[in-house]
Amino acid sequence: MSHDAVLVFAKTWGALYLFVFFLAAVIWTYRPSKRKYYEDEANRPLKDEDIPCK
Repeated sequence: MSHDAVLVFAKTWGALYLFVFFLAAVIWTYRPSKRKYYEDEANRPLKDEDIPCK
């Protein structure tokens, strides 16, 4: 394989790989079963909790 062929292969399949990885990350993050978890974590700084001092 020539350098140009390897470069075209890497650009084409590398971009496709990164796009698929991005879609998987978005689907994993925004899946409906995790909605309550993310809402609870977003509101955590607003809760009054006693933090024990060491």
